[in-house]
Amino acid sequence: MRKNNQTKMGLLIFSLVIIGALILSSCAPAPTPAPTQDVALIQTQAAQTVVADLTQNAPPPATQAPPPTVVPMSVPTETPPPPGPTPDPNIPVAVFPTPAAGEPAAIANYNTVIFGGPGTNYVVYAALLGGKTAKVVGKSEDGLWWAISVPVAPTGAGWVSSGWVTASGVDGVPVLPTPPVPPTTELIPPGGSDPQVVVIANAYVRTGPAINYPAYGIAQASVSGRVIGKSEDGLWWVVRLNPEKIGAGYGWVEGAYTQASNVDGIQTIQNPDTYQTAPPPPPPSGVPTAIAVDYVNVRSGPGTNYPILVVAPPNAAGEVTGKSADGFWWQVKISTTYSADGLGWVSADWVYTQDTSGIPVVDTPAAPPPVETTPPPPPSTSGCMLVSQSPADYTQFAAGTGFETTWVLQNTGSGTWGTGDIDIRYLGAAANVPMHQGSDMYDLAADVPSGSTYNFTVSMIAPYDTGTYGELWDVGMGSTVLCQFYVYITVP
Repeated sequence: MRKNNQTKMGLLIFSLVIIGALILSSCAPAPTPAPTQDVALIQTQAAQTVVADLTQNAPPPATQAPPPTVVPMSVPTETPPPPGPTPDPNIPVAVFPTPAAGEPAAIANYNTVIFGGPGTNYVVYAALLGGKTAKVVGKSEDGLWWAISVPVAPTGAGWVSSGWVTASGVDGVPVLPTPPVPPTTELIPPGGSDPQVVVIANAYVRTGPAINYPAYGIAQASVSGRVIGKSEDGLWWVVRLNPEKIGAGYGWVEGAYTQASNVDGIQTIQNPDTYQTAPPPPPPSGVPTAIAVDYVNVRSGPGTNYPILVVAPPNAAGEVTGKSADGFWWQVKISTTYSADGLGWVSADWVYTQDTSGIPVVDTPAAPPPVETTPPPPPSTSGCMLVSQSPADYTQFAAGTGFETTWVLQNTGSGTWGTGDIDIRYLGAAANVPMHQGSDMYDLAADVPSGSTYNFTVSMIAPYDTGTYGELWDVGMGSTVLCQFYVYITVP
């Protein structure tokens, strides 16, 4: 009750103060003009005075529980996102050694890929999963890429962007030379229902179904290609290539870097023969040098029309002695085992060089003439005769069609053809365009007694330009030729 009386008394005093002020202001003479006062502010201050007085004289409030503690919101930090799906689930995942404590290292901030050089236009080696740590072995010339140890890569190393990883302990890593960007290889686009692949990551197009076959170049991600066959192990696809750029008209792409469709029942293509792999003699210190970035064909001259002498393995270094007039080929020293003059040529697309600024242009060997097919020989009197063949000569095949050629050969001599004595050998091709797949030389699968026949079958692919094509083979015993045989086809 006392509280209500105090409240009413306060309000009455407040009202009388306001009324008195108004009456006095109306009766007084006009004052000297003064700064205008804010009436609302005066009323507010008076009210605050009354409220303060009431609050001071009010009884203490009942005890209340303290307000709940407010937990401040955490400020989000820029932490690496958790691992998610790989760039494509079919890309192989990298396997590499874990760096020891204190070694230069890079931890992937998220799922990414490892390239063959410091740029996204190089071949993709594998996927690098977020959270994985790799050993850093070098950095790019511009400092924007790290080279990491990838033992399964041809050179033993791959490249990741510095923006994709967090590096540590890398102050002393060496600057590595930038490898050349391999050429792009054009795939022939498929028709809607053709057997085909889509390349899901930059992938090498090779001359055979393994990484030790030299590459033609890179098939860029997202391109489609017509499939004409598969490897014997089913892990590689044979795809059509632009024959104006690649004379063979086909190459091999690893299936792990593609998505295939309409390939049920596709033919199996025999693996091409491989050339011997050997490094050049070690170059002396300080001389001009070329270093292979992959398996590289060493040829007898500066062009793909020159014969292959040997294959240089990745990281093999050779002394440079000259260059071609167009600057696309380097002349290097090789073993006289493969070249009488100890010289060979490598494409600038597949090596990086050191100290070659003063290398002179040198004369190039004459281009080899096309290998002409010899006319069919008469029946042999030295122990061999062609009985039949399939397909018949000048059978038509559509461009890129795979087929098998079978020759039936008869032993017309007096002795047995032994498996360790007789070879069947490829001699050459019309217009210098081979059609066969696999080796250039075969042993007999079984002994062939006198008077008996032997069936020899080889897989072939029809070339991609219209014309007449052929191959010449023989049956030989050492330097002795028992008989020759051939096949001609036409591509309309």
